[in-house]
Amino acid sequence: MSRGRKHSSPKNPAADIWWEFIAAEQKNNSKLGRIFAKATYGDYENRVLTLYFADEAASKAARGQIEPLKKKLNPQLFCDRINCPIGSGAPPPNPKGNSNREVKTNNPLQALNFTKLGLDKEGNQEFTQPVLQAAVEAESHCINIYDKLKQRTQQLVGETGETLTVSFDWRMRVGGTRGFRELLLPTLHPVFGIPHIPASSLKGVARAWAEKHHSNQDEVKELLGMLEGKVAKAAKIEILDAFPTEPCLSVDVATPQWHWRIQNQHQNVIYNPEPHPLLNLEKPQLFIGLRPTVPKYADKVSLVKQWLEKGLRTSGLGSRVSGGYGRTLGRESNLVHTQSFDFELWTQGMYGSNPPTKENNYQGDVEFRPTAIRGILRYWFRAVALGLYDQTTCLTLEEELFGNLGQQGKIAISTRVNPPTHQNPYLYSGKILLEVIEHKTEPKKAQKQKYLELVEQLLILASHLGGVGRGSRRPLHLLNERMRGCHWLVYRDRENLPLAYNKQQWQSLFNSVQDAFKAVEPSSKNYTSNPGTPKQRQQDALDRNTQVWLLKTPDLVKPKKVKTWESEGDSPNVRGAALNLLYGDSRFKGVSGKKGNANVGGSLGTPSFVWIKSIFPYEGSPYQVITIFGADDSQRGDFGTELKKQRAISVYPQRPSDNKPSRPRPRRR
Repeated sequence: MSRGRKHSSPKNPAADIWWEFIAAEQKNNSKLGRIFAKATYGDYENRVLTLYFADEAASKAARGQIEPLKKKLNPQLFCDRINCPIGSGAPPPNPKGNSNREVKTNNPLQALNFTKLGLDKEGNQEFTQPVLQAAVEAESHCINIYDKLKQRTQQLVGETGETLTVSFDWRMRVGGTRGFRELLLPTLHPVFGIPHIPASSLKGVARAWAEKHHSNQDEVKELLGMLEGKVAKAAKIEILDAFPTEPCLSVDVATPQWHWRIQNQHQNVIYNPEPHPLLNLEKPQLFIGLRPTVPKYADKVSLVKQWLEKGLRTSGLGSRVSGGYGRTLGRESNLVHTQSFDFELWTQGMYGSNPPTKENNYQGDVEFRPTAIRGILRYWFRAVALGLYDQTTCLTLEEELFGNLGQQGKIAISTRVNPPTHQNPYLYSGKILLEVIEHKTEPKKAQKQKYLELVEQLLILASHLGGVGRGSRRPLHLLNERMRGCHWLVYRDRENLPLAYNKQQWQSLFNSVQDAFKAVEPSSKNYTSNPGTPKQRQQDALDRNTQVWLLKTPDLVKPKKVKTWESEGDSPNVRGAALNLLYGDSRFKGVSGKKGNANVGGSLGTPSFVWIKSIFPYEGSPYQVITIFGADDSQRGDFGTELKKQRAISVYPQRPSDNKPSRPRPRRR
């Protein structure tokens, strides 16, 4: 028992009771005595006892004995809950010697060091949200530090240097890239304790752009320096550490939902959402200084400034750039292999670290998240790939294109988004930019074009079969007085998107998607992949057990035609015939309370096996697209049978007789 590490007052009666209790248990050599002898007393407040442990193993062993401990301890020290976090439990030293007084933190680095970890609802001792929120709160009071550092940068630059102000359109982080624990923290200055961008990161951006575009490579080495083996040359132009111009630290979240796992010696993609809160900079504005290290090179500062500015505008800054982070306002792309699409998204809302819950009265923080588009494209990539390749090839190709925690992928997805013009539902519009990232070891030009065509086809497919973000499996509608689903439209000039109610056009789309995959990774086989059960949900796959139906719905109402969502959002013409069928039959709808069928419509924590998308083509009647994964299951197959009774037409899987030459799609005027 760590009596010597106590940090409470010697007159703390709860601490005395605890020490006497453990001493007696140790004397009797009881199991509780042996396990809790490793604990350090933290505090006792509102019938909650906190005990600290040095490592996860000791904490885990203690958590397994909490109930026996409470029963044995309660006659002396009543405890509703016993917390077992990892740490020393010791607070930062107080200069006034008052052990019960909280130390005021002056910057986010101090807050991170001195704030205790919290507990989530499951008693997880690694709930970091309170620590991160404390850092954000501390940083919000650091405006004077930012002002002084801006002045300091201007003084260091002097008359021979130059400054550059750069704004970012969403979020940015410069820090660890090896895993989610490293993603918790941006780079914080060790002296000032606030976020900063190291000069080395900025220099790397400028060098990368100059090495690719500047005609005189000797000049690049001269101005930015070099180190090649034993040959070193100091830089003639120095780029200073950069700081934001005002507080911008924010809590964000990364929530991977599908995970590759090895089960029975086979790779499977399992559904298991894991939110990881992290700190980053929200819409920061950076103030950057450049100066010559040798006076005669003062006239070259502007040249290096141009390299840096162009590098930031084209390639971004920091980690997760391929997912939309670190992109500057007014960014441009000079990459050859680039394609853009216009989009419109009607949504119940996108949420980061503060989603709507019962505790906050379902009022979360809404923001458009480019990562949602990347995530849905990754989902549909797996859906197609699992029908064409074995699982090992699928995983390898996925990481090649989209990357992983230690590897940058070939594809970058970013957005330019207008502020929402509506609320409840929210309406976003803008552009989606698809790019093939240029690496030092670049693939051949023809291969780059194949990568781009693959992700283009994925985007078209994804926008025709479902939505993006919350409610992606359902059309936008009202249910139990709350907004559900979403409506996502993707298009570009000179192309008739979305597709019309036309079987040949749809089968042509599926063929184009498969051809794009096979151009990157040839395949002559077909595979099946079980989407699992509600208790062990696995990745959906567009294989021979999947059904895709088109159901004409002439009275379907566009979201922009709904005048009052509170009164019209749950009407049959807003939901559409397919969703009305799903909701109207307990064999198919998702579980709500004790009614429904999780094996078809899903339930809380189990994604539905059925996707429904409302389509409003430029020509012809509106209709709904219904995708049923794992339709070899009799209960899901019954839903397809009901759709057929309503005269829905099947467009997937294709029968041999379906493989007829398709008519060319009309061009959009």
